[in-house]
Amino acid sequence: MSTAQPHPSAKRPAGITEVARHAGVSPGTVSNVLNRPERVAGPTRARVEAAIAELDYVRNSSGSSLRSGRSDAVGLLVLDVTNPFFTEVARGMEDEAAEAGLAVLLLNSAESGTRQRRNLRLLAEQRAAGAVVMPVDDDLSDLLWLHRQGVPWVALDRGDVPEDVGCSVSVDNHAGGLAAGRHLVGLGHERVTFLTGPPAIEQVRRRHDGLRDAFTESDLDPDGSISVIELPQLNPEQGERAVDAALAGGPRQRSTAVMCANDQLALGFMKGLGRRGLRVPDDISVIGYDNVDVASLVHPGLTTVAQPKYELGRTAMRLLRAQLDDPDHLHQRLLFSPELVLRGSTAAHRP
Repeated sequence: MSTAQPHPSAKRPAGITEVARHAGVSPGTVSNVLNRPERVAGPTRARVEAAIAELDYVRNSSGSSLRSGRSDAVGLLVLDVTNPFFTEVARGMEDEAAEAGLAVLLLNSAESGTRQRRNLRLLAEQRAAGAVVMPVDDDLSDLLWLHRQGVPWVALDRGDVPEDVGCSVSVDNHAGGLAAGRHLVGLGHERVTFLTGPPAIEQVRRRHDGLRDAFTESDLDPDGSISVIELPQLNPEQGERAVDAALAGGPRQRSTAVMCANDQLALGFMKGLGRRGLRVPDDISVIGYDNVDVASLVHPGLTTVAQPKYELGRTAMRLLRAQLDDPDHLHQRLLFSPELVLRGSTAAHRP
């Protein structure tokens, strides 16, 4: 049986003892330069820093993490890393974290409770300083478990987290669904399909509620006017697969507009329509949710409900920093307002 051999060019990384020997100082002096540089005289500090550079020394933070009880990393757990919505959220969070000297670890639950639990346990085992989490469903027990492990958290895009439980940053999803519904009703669409993901996801339920309220306030029966297609995931592939179900019943029976719970579904749905020779918005109007960058690049441009993605991530990290700085921090529930963005994928219904 063969034994793996190290790569010929590989070498053991320099440790603090080698740095001390190279600089002609004690290991304690090197430690002070790394952690308390103000305690070391200028010439000595410069000599140690030169040795660190020459030996390409990289400090081992795992030991200090165990001693301090936490690392310099925070987790961001999202529902789907392939969704560009979360790219902007992560960018905002990372910018805020960098100002505090913290790194962001991006984790994916893939809309699975099992993977959510596994990722949160990993963060606890790695002594993460904290976490920003988009829960997969209404059950907050995983987050409460994380708190019992001493890891503070902020719920992302969830507006129903009680303030006595934890902090949350979200967008008014009901208002977004209401704005989209009013837009479609104003264009004369009285039969609409709502393309959505698992109903356990609180955000999509709120958007559906807003859509229904838009019909109710216009004296239209939402039960008779709105068809719902539930999909297992919120991605373009599912959106494309839903086209046949949305078109069932023929031109006289089918909906004249489709509202999608996010842009990923909407973009996939538009692709599926094009493959079947149908035109947007001439044959059917489509509206999305999130306002990801590609929504303005497709033709026609996707009408959608914009969420302040970058601000969501930055604000969530700001709340997490407040908890890290003050264990007695008072939890907050912050709510942003969405904005309807009109593009070419919606038009007036022509009977």
